[in-house]
Amino acid sequence: MNKFKIFHQLHNDILLLPNAWDPLSALLLEQAGFAAIATTSWGMAQARGQQDGEQCSFAEFLNQLKPIVNAVSIPISVDIESGYSNDINTICQHVLAVAKLGAVGINIEDSDKKTGKLRTQKQQIAILSAIKETLNKHGFSQLFINARTDCFLQTAKIGPTITRSLAYQAAGIDGVFIPGLTDSAAIKQLKTALSVPLNIMADDLATDSNSLFTQGVQRFSLGNSLFDATKHFILTASCTFNNAKNCDHLFQ
Repeated sequence: MNKFKIFHQLHNDILLLPNAWDPLSALLLEQAGFAAIATTSWGMAQARGQQDGEQCSFAEFLNQLKPIVNAVSIPISVDIESGYSNDINTICQHVLAVAKLGAVGINIEDSDKKTGKLRTQKQQIAILSAIKETLNKHGFSQLFINARTDCFLQTAKIGPTITRSLAYQAAGIDGVFIPGLTDSAAIKQLKTALSVPLNIMADDLATDSNSLFTQGVQRFSLGNSLFDATKHFILTASCTFNNAKNCDHLFQ
């Protein structure tokens, strides 16, 4: 069975998906026993010394991504933010480049990085449809497209979020990703409406992940939380060493 099929089948149950930002973090997550991993655009950007939001060129992103994908043997899904362009053909070529690196899936969001606003539903459907057509044409029809909508992040309204999610589902995507959604009733409402897997991301305000699974959530990702926890540990441990002139805490 190829990695594409494995990744799709993992969504038939509960998929815990941690997010890596460099080859070492990817290797450690594989060693921890995860069946698949994803990348975090936030963590990759921070590792470059930048903020999230496509602050580098796509060529730079691809060069950073390649050793991460090559580091592990398990399926890996890649966060490509909004596709590093607003031009449909360019976005399609970017997705194809990620597929050719060996990724089994992508996250692609409907935010316009230049304006900070949502793309129109019509624009995003055109993008998703073109991506599907390009992948099919080049032999990557099994690449898992996780369509992220930032509708709930920007409006905090479940109605428009469901409308967009259903429209993306109709465009042929494989999963829907709703960051910022933590309300149990809203999650249940969304899951009832969808027939594709629902991805919820770890959040400080989120309920216990086990309760999410009872509501039908099939994919639970860590997003930037593992990177942020790692960064916090390094900063805290380093400050302790600098202030106390003692490193015993590193060996406990």
